Amino acid sequence: MSRATIALDRVALALVALVLLAAGVGALAWWSGRLPALPATTDLGAVAPLTHQPWWPWALGALGVVLVLLGLRWMAAHLPDRGVSRLVLAGSDGTGRLLVDASAVASAAATQLEQTPGVTSVRGIMQRDRGQLVARFNTSVDRRADLHVVAAAADAVTAQLRDVLQRDDVVAAVRLTVSRSDAPPPRVR
Repeated sequence: MSRATIALDRVALALVALVLLAAGVGALAWWSGRLPALPATTDLGAVAPLTHQPWWPWALGALGVVLVLLGLRWMAAHLPDRGVSRLVLAGSDGTGRLLVDASAVASAAATQLEQTPGVTSVRGIMQRDRGQLVARFNTSVDRRADLHVVAAAADAVTAQLRDVLQRDDVVAAVRLTVSRSDAPPPRVR
């Protein structure tokens, strides 16, 4: 979520809370008779004929469509968009920017990690998570894989990423899953 969405959420929550609190206090005050200016009963006789007007269903339908669209927009604003498409490299200055395709870098790092004994497949992506640049590797390993070797390879790939990108803010998140197949990994002849 963006900061604007978070700020809007907090403001909307505060407003809804204040309105509900005021309505609750007002209802209690009315019920206890502490608001003598309000009548003891309400008469909706003036509003009831409006519901029989020919435009009434159209107005309610339009209100429903607007509320559905607002709800969809609200939900879309909460979808995480953490993907990184380009990274700015060191050496960028006022004369120009050096950019690199983040997905290509993540794919190359995944290919490097896939060369580790016991690793059957790796998928790599670059994301921003809470202001941190994260290289995520979804790694599938063989049941007999040595996890110490896989962890050391992941550390080496992360260090290579930092060196290549010349950025110290890159961290790696490696998610390991065990391959379901007992077939040995393919051999190169």
